Amino acid sequence: MLNLCRSVFILLTITFSWLAHSAPTSIEEGTSTFNLTQNIEYFVDERGDLTLEDILAKNNEFRSIKFPFADGFSENIHWFRFTLERSAASGQDWLLAIKPTFLDSVRLYSIQNDQGYSVSEVGDLLPTNQRIQPLSSPFSLPILLADDKPHTFYIRLQTKSLTSLDLTLRTPQAEAYAETKHKLLSGIAIGAWLVLCFYGCVMSWLTKKKVYAVSCIYVMGNILNCLVTSGVFALYIFPNTPYLVDLLAPISVSLTFSGIIIFFIAFFDTKNNFKYLHWILILDLVIILITFSSLFFDQFVLFAPIMYQASHVVFFVVFYICWKGIKLNISGSRSLFWGHVLFLITNSIDKMGVNPDISLLPFFANMPEITSFIFIIMMYQGLYEHKKQVVNEKIEFDHRMSLANKTIELEKQRRIDQSNFMTLVTHELKTPITIIDSVLQTLKIEKIAVSQEISERHDIIRTHLEELNSLINKTLIAEGLEIKPFSAKHERVSFYDFIETAIKKTSIEKNEYEINTPKDYFISVDPALFCLMVGNLLVNAKKYKTSDSKISIVAKKAIKGYKEGTSILFSNYFEAEEEPNTEFWFKKYHRQMDTPNIQGFGLGLYLVKAVTEAHSGHIECHVERENNLWKITFDLWFPAPKKDQELTTS
Repeated sequence: MLNLCRSVFILLTITFSWLAHSAPTSIEEGTSTFNLTQNIEYFVDERGDLTLEDILAKNNEFRSIKFPFADGFSENIHWFRFTLERSAASGQDWLLAIKPTFLDSVRLYSIQNDQGYSVSEVGDLLPTNQRIQPLSSPFSLPILLADDKPHTFYIRLQTKSLTSLDLTLRTPQAEAYAETKHKLLSGIAIGAWLVLCFYGCVMSWLTKKKVYAVSCIYVMGNILNCLVTSGVFALYIFPNTPYLVDLLAPISVSLTFSGIIIFFIAFFDTKNNFKYLHWILILDLVIILITFSSLFFDQFVLFAPIMYQASHVVFFVVFYICWKGIKLNISGSRSLFWGHVLFLITNSIDKMGVNPDISLLPFFANMPEITSFIFIIMMYQGLYEHKKQVVNEKIEFDHRMSLANKTIELEKQRRIDQSNFMTLVTHELKTPITIIDSVLQTLKIEKIAVSQEISERHDIIRTHLEELNSLINKTLIAEGLEIKPFSAKHERVSFYDFIETAIKKTSIEKNEYEINTPKDYFISVDPALFCLMVGNLLVNAKKYKTSDSKISIVAKKAIKGYKEGTSILFSNYFEAEEEPNTEFWFKKYHRQMDTPNIQGFGLGLYLVKAVTEAHSGHIECHVERENNLWKITFDLWFPAPKKDQELTTS
């Protein structure tokens, strides 16, 4: 029984040892390019201190994996093993192209049966003076297949960025062609991006819209990424500064992500149009900034997955904003929507590469240049549509302004014609009124004998003539305001005496009013205009007050808007079923339709407001319910002269 167990154990050991060595990958005759996707095994060195001799002792611990390889953000060192054999007619010199090019260090160990092994290395941490590869293929490792027997190779991958690896075997001629093609496409892409960036800067300067300049952030991120992946930075710009080159790849990613967010914030004005989503975008920008700062504390591997996942969520937020922009008819939203759909699909696949159980093309992890270029075109198409709408709105606005100006001019001419007509009519009315009044005065002066009844009729006629003459004078004054507003010439007058004099010119009896102001209270006003204003307020109060109430007149000092002045209150009681609507009382020719028995043209309060404004004052009308009546209060405020203001301040 013991011997049987030993036999089974030996058999299993032999079987696993045989399975541990993957089948060789055959290179057939005529092949110039071959993608290594199968028959590759890998081992993870978590401590990172194993040498090739240690790895050879752990052959049974390698696991099979399909390529391209991706393991998210990890500081682990990954070892890969594969075996190649060629046909007798195939060439022996090959180049193993390494992608992506932002990996820190990739070493190739070629096992030689009688001479140990040879080592070659590529990576952005390797200074140019230590590179043995030609400039035509700077990120390729040489492979020599001296015969048609199987040859085993080991690759040691070490990086602090996104851990991914894509291997392509090419002949030197095919690699030179592929590298030349890649540089040509990169050059075309960079040139196109620079043109778009220049266009954005020019448009930002011309239109004074920051969104055009903001779009350049994303463009510059793509340019930087392209220069990193093409090896231009590592080979030509900073050939002997590998530390700086190592920073450029994550910087380009940070610029790209932040450029997208800032562009959409500026384009859709999310602060005002999408207030809650705006703060999500701001939070993502903060995460990107923290991740970028972590580069200088050697913590990028810790924060980068958070940045990628947060940006992945924000991409869906931006997707919703674009869709909502279409619903709100925001110009350019549709182009940005479809551009973002394409961008969202590729970057969603890119985020899946963080999962170590999913192997994806580094093409996606690098944010494809073609997809980025299409998205940039969509960005500028959206900006163009937005600008086109702004131009159309400006044209429409100018057209409406032109129509409005014509309407205003027509209205002005109509008002002038109306004013001229009213002036002519009132002048024509004044002539017969003057003649009739002169005849009545002559009859009285000559003491022509008439009956008592006729004399009373003469008095009634004279009273109505005076009222009509007053209405005509108000009409002339109101129409004159259309051409030339009032201009106040201030004089210091006694308020109490002024009110008493104005009341005597009206039909208001002594028991119909009360003045609650000291007799020595003075106010600085234009006497003529102030007399016009007070007269109209008194006449208005007399017309509408109840028969048994009094007109209350109050003047007192008051401060309004940090300025001293005088507050004048005219109050009377008004009887009505509903609360009076004072909104239109100061309009020209406005009359109370519910009191048709009261005469007038509706000019009194219009002139009162004009006089108040001529004194740089302010007028309001307050309505309060008291018992079954409405208390109407006109509150007028007149500023004190500047010299009095200065004295008060000092």
